[in-house]
Amino acid sequence: MLVQVSRKEDREFTVEVTGEDYSLAEIVHHELLDEKNVTFAGVLPPHPLIKKLVVKVRAQRIKPEKAFLASLERAQVSLRELLDAVTKATSGGSD
Repeated sequence: MLVQVSRKEDREFTVEVTGEDYSLAEIVHHELLDEKNVTFAGVLPPHPLIKKLVVKVRAQRIKPEKAFLASLERAQVSLRELLDAVTKATSGGSD
């Protein structure tokens, strides 16, 4: 996975991720939309043959890169909870 910041301004942040699936960006996008200071969060549709994601964030009263990092942390917590629940469910409920 290669991550590059392609645009970083006061209120706008764009990051490109090469080598990952589009679904990864949608998880982060969902978390960004839950952030009250984010005024825009979008994922540009990738070319079907190129594994490259572009995520744009605009924010007010917070740096957009900070909102992006916070969304990644929330996504990580949610996915960890999902993994734990599925692990427990597939092992018959025992630890």
